[in-house]
Amino acid sequence: MSKASMTSPTEASTSTATTGPVPVTETAGVVGAGVADGRPFRLGFLLHLDSDLTPAAAYRQAIDLFVAAERLGYDSGWVIHRHFRQGNEHVSAPLVLLAAIAEHTTRIRLGTGVLVLPLADPLTVAEDAALLDELSGGRLELGVGSGPFPTAWEAFGRSIEDRYRLFDESVARLHGILEGRPVNSAGEVLHPPGAGVRQRLWQATTSEPTRAVDAAVAAARAGDGLQFSRAGDWPGRQTARRQADIVAAYREAAAGAGHEPRVQISRAVYPHPDRASAIRAVTPGVRRWQSWAAQRRDVAELGVQEYLERDRSLLGPPEAVAESLAADPSLAHVTDLLVSFVPGVPEYDEHLRLLATTAREVAPLLGWRPLQDS
Repeated sequence: MSKASMTSPTEASTSTATTGPVPVTETAGVVGAGVADGRPFRLGFLLHLDSDLTPAAAYRQAIDLFVAAERLGYDSGWVIHRHFRQGNEHVSAPLVLLAAIAEHTTRIRLGTGVLVLPLADPLTVAEDAALLDELSGGRLELGVGSGPFPTAWEAFGRSIEDRYRLFDESVARLHGILEGRPVNSAGEVLHPPGAGVRQRLWQATTSEPTRAVDAAVAAARAGDGLQFSRAGDWPGRQTARRQADIVAAYREAAAGAGHEPRVQISRAVYPHPDRASAIRAVTPGVRRWQSWAAQRRDVAELGVQEYLERDRSLLGPPEAVAESLAADPSLAHVTDLLVSFVPGVPEYDEHLRLLATTAREVAPLLGWRPLQDS
């Protein structure tokens, strides 16, 4: 029996009550542009599989966490994509993992955050994605990006210097295939059809500041959703203010093209009754992540609290975490709030607690409710 199936109703399946504290948004800003079901945003979680577990155990745990998140009312769960344990992750084939998760869940949407598209054949991606969408009952959310690791590009015989050109070409081809355009001279088309996946395609924002707005506008005009990683005070990271500016450009372009905007923004949260205890809990993860950047003294030699500040991780009581999210300028027009419990990856029981506390105590303060309670 899986761990998720042994979880008691009070631990994982009780829906958040519709009554409770006055939403933080009434006094400290607005989170969410509103979505079709009348809620301010959809709530998702991003799953990292960075651990010292065996791959098989990590995948089993991932399935159990998705099952628990579904019971808690999360709208979506997302997995990342890494080749060769880069980032110390176990997910070289995210669509395969999501197919396994689909067989154990019924409602929660299944996302890639993000699939590295230029290192794959868009036709193969489209076939795998369309098949997974059929298996899952139309629950796939396909997020694509260009990937940050030069050695992955080397392994696939491509140059990261070509990343933007190849990404644009790959996205254009993926669009056409999912839209049912012929793929050969015989007029054959994608099967099973990919029209549903096409409507749930997302593009990750580029970290290149001179390209970010143009790339966001292109995604908007194509009708794709826009995905943002966590804000932070690191090279290559966008500030929350910069993300807000990109969101504004994207929304304007989407409106001009007649498309409904979809904006997903990721934030690192660690709700805990006591901030000092929360810092102690994440310290091993901070040190682990710093060890990967040993060649960068400006990262490796930071104290834990300074690292967390630069990483813009939100730790402490749920009310304080919600206040910080409500004050984030980039979240005013978000349609999908994606939470991750980093740095590091919590142990299984702690991961369950974080999922539950975020769904029951943080997100409701921002106006979110599980769909069944809306």
